Amino acid sequence: MRITELCESVELDLEKTPEDKNGLGFDLKDDLIFFMQNDDEVYRRHTFPTILKLQDKLSAGGKASKSLFANAVHECYETYQEKFNSHKLPFELEPEMLEEICQQIYDDEEQKIKDGHYGAK
Repeated sequence: MRITELCESVELDLEKTPEDKNGLGFDLKDDLIFFMQNDDEVYRRHTFPTILKLQDKLSAGGKASKSLFANAVHECYETYQEKFNSHKLPFELEPEMLEEICQQIYDDEEQKIKDGHYGAK
């Protein structure tokens, strides 16, 4: 009886917002970026090698595109789906979200490289 009373007293606002089109209750973009940076296996296999490619391009005086991270984001999202196995997760990332994620990671990592976070090459 107490559990029922507790559940009834909590108001859950699970309506979809523009940022939460799937009704997940969190920002998928931010959560995926956090996952890419903090899951040891994902970071070692996908995120860090792509960061090193970006560092190489920037160190050589070249330009890099945010799309450099697209493959890593796709691979990490597949792992994310397997690990969190929610039916509310979209089958694949929308192109706009993929672009936003790549841009955010690119901007963050470019700044870290400029600040010497990964050491000199």
